[in-house]
Amino acid sequence: MDAHGLYENLLSSYDYWTAGATVGLQTRPEDGDWFARAFNYPSFGLGLDYARMGSLQFKGNSRLGDLADLYGWAHFDLLRTRRFRVGPTLKLGLTWSPEAFDAVSNPENKFFGAHLFALMAAGLRAEWLLAPQWTAELSVDGIHHSNGMTKAPNWGINELALGLGVRYYLAPTTFHVGPRSAAPAPEYRKGLHWNVFAAAGVHSCPVELDAQLANGQTSGLAPARPRAVVGAEMLWRYSPVFATGVLLDAGYTENRYRETDLMLEGREDPRGYSPWHVGIGLTQEVWYRQVSIHLAVGLYAFHKTGLTEDIGRSFQKLGIRYHFRKGLFLGLDMRAHMLDRSYALEWAIGYSL
Repeated sequence: MDAHGLYENLLSSYDYWTAGATVGLQTRPEDGDWFARAFNYPSFGLGLDYARMGSLQFKGNSRLGDLADLYGWAHFDLLRTRRFRVGPTLKLGLTWSPEAFDAVSNPENKFFGAHLFALMAAGLRAEWLLAPQWTAELSVDGIHHSNGMTKAPNWGINELALGLGVRYYLAPTTFHVGPRSAAPAPEYRKGLHWNVFAAAGVHSCPVELDAQLANGQTSGLAPARPRAVVGAEMLWRYSPVFATGVLLDAGYTENRYRETDLMLEGREDPRGYSPWHVGIGLTQEVWYRQVSIHLAVGLYAFHKTGLTEDIGRSFQKLGIRYHFRKGLFLGLDMRAHMLDRSYALEWAIGYSL
């Protein structure tokens, strides 16, 4: 486990057990689906885990609670034989813990500022066919828990998990892919198109929390302040699976940067303050039918957040969207800064032109 070099200062143990179960669907060549063929006939499903993280021992008097995870997963094979397959697995879901930061009763647990937070994971899974309907599997996953700064503090936790399991199939199965479906490519709008969107969320500032704690405050800490974003993407879709383009977005985030600077630095930033920002970047979409996963990386062309800012110059967005037939889409983005600092979860609605 690792969390920005801070774990060793708080924890005196680093391992715990996790148990869980998953259920899912497997696409097959005989299904005749073009997207399934493009992704080498993936499988999808739901999973439920229970992690005994409460067994970790703090060096102080604080504590972590056990984690209950509910998530969706997708597995894509890179290699298949008749009895073996291996490939990457992606997971996205929600986690609940009975323990969270409290300035009085649980002050050292700065990993989780709230009881409910997000789970994101990526890893590799290998599966061996033992019998027509039974397999053994070995997996390794990198897992990130974070509340996306809906409530500070939010160091989050990064885990490296090794898993062993068995899987039961409802019908006899084989992993080898024989003759593939010759289904034609689906209709899609090739070429240049625009996405316009609006998004909203909240942000709880960790620097404001530090200032309040340094000032002896123990309640009403770092409230979640409203955040709104509008933006546009210009994309060139060159296949049913991929689209690449550029992003421009502008946003408003209510803040207390001036007050925070006065408490922590004893002075104001002569460059001034602003609740507005403007960012530009590159974006990439990966499509599976009407669902798209998109990643954006960019820089802020304008932002003024003070001497003790919690917004870096660079930003990243990772999100998922569902596209309706008439151009409307709904989505959820996680915005981060400096490649490792969660900033906000942004619920979005948009339209493709």
